[in-house]
Amino acid sequence: MFALVVGGLSHEAYAHGSSASFDLVPFKTIALSSAPSITIPIYKSSGHHGPAILLVHGNSSSSRSYVKQILGSLGVHRKIFALDLPGYGQSGKMPVHLPLPVDAQGLPLGFPQYQSGLVEAISLVANDAAVNAEVVVGWSLGGDLTLLTQGLGLLPNVKGIMMFGTAPAGAQSPAGIQPFKEPNIPGLPFTLGILPSFGFAFQMNPAALYGFDLGASFLDPVPAYAPAPINQAPNVGTAYVRAFFKESTRLSGQVPWIFYEDGMYRADARARASLGAIVLGFAPQGPIAFPDEIQVLQNLAGSPATSADDIKIAVLHGEEDAFVNLDYLKALKTNGLLPTLWKNKIHVIKDAGHAPHFERPAKFNHLLDGFVRDL
Repeated sequence: MFALVVGGLSHEAYAHGSSASFDLVPFKTIALSSAPSITIPIYKSSGHHGPAILLVHGNSSSSRSYVKQILGSLGVHRKIFALDLPGYGQSGKMPVHLPLPVDAQGLPLGFPQYQSGLVEAISLVANDAAVNAEVVVGWSLGGDLTLLTQGLGLLPNVKGIMMFGTAPAGAQSPAGIQPFKEPNIPGLPFTLGILPSFGFAFQMNPAALYGFDLGASFLDPVPAYAPAPINQAPNVGTAYVRAFFKESTRLSGQVPWIFYEDGMYRADARARASLGAIVLGFAPQGPIAFPDEIQVLQNLAGSPATSADDIKIAVLHGEEDAFVNLDYLKALKTNGLLPTLWKNKIHVIKDAGHAPHFERPAKFNHLLDGFVRDL
C-alpha cells in the first residue's frame, strides 16, 4: 500500500479497489512540431536513479494507468517519465467541430495528429533534454508505437525496450497463428478480433462502402455478433475496458474508475477512428512510411561480432490477457524473430490480464527493475 498526493489530494492508491479519480501533475508540457496546438504533458516520478525510463500507455488510456509505477516504490527510486499521447488523457485534442477526414469515396482517412503524431510525441518526449530516455516501456498500442518510433531511428539513446500486451506483426509473422485471440468478427475477408476492433471504432454497417465503417462510439450497444460474456456489457466501451483485466475482474465489472474515465470520456473518439483507418489500410502512407514491426525486432540486434550494441527487448504477458495470443509471442521467439530477447524468454505474469502493470504491480515492477539493471 502506498499513499499518493496528486493536486493536493491524498488517496490510497487502489489498495482496496478505490474508484477515486485524480490527475497526475505534469512537470513539463511540450507541443508537436507538426501541430503546435497539440500539447503533450510529461509526468515525472520523484526518483533520481537512472537510466531514465519512459512509459507509453495504450489505446483509450493515459499515463494514469502507470500510477503504480510512477508513484510506487519503483518511482521513488528510479527516474521514470510518462506522457499522454495525442488525443488521450490531458493531451491536446483536435477541435471538436472538425469531423473525421474522409476521402472522395467517403472512406475514413483520420487525423495525422492521431497517427504519425503519436510517434512524433514519443520521439519528442524521449529525446527531450529533461528526459533523455534510455529505456522505453510500451503497453499494448504503446508497444507497437515504441517499435515504430525505434524503427524510424527516432530513439537514438535507447538501450532497451519493454513491451507487454503487444503483438508485433509484419511480413514475416509466424504463419498459421493469429496475433490476437478469438473470437473474431464473422463474415470478414480478413481476421479481426472483436475486442481489438472496439478499440479501432470498428462497426458493421451494411450501408457503408465495405460493409463497415469507423463511426462507432464507446457508448454504442455491443454488436449482436459478440458472444458471451462480451455481449453482457452495457456498451462497447465497457466491454473493451473490462477486457484489460483478468477474467474475474472482467466478469465482475469491478474495474477501477480511471480506466472507464480515460477510455470513455477523456479519449477523443476520433483518435480511435484515426487508428482504425491505419490498421484497415484506408489512410495513405504519410511522408514517412511506418516500418515493418518484425523487421524492427530483428534490427535490434547490432553487429554479429558482439552483443555490446544490441538493444535488448523484454516481452511480458499477462496470463489471462483477453487480447494477445501467447502462442503467437512464443512463435516469434521460436522462429528467431526476437534475437535480443531479454533472458531469452517471454515473461508470463500470473493472475493478470492485459494490464499486468496495474493488476500485479509488484511483479511487474520487479521485472522492469531487473531489466534495467541488466542493460
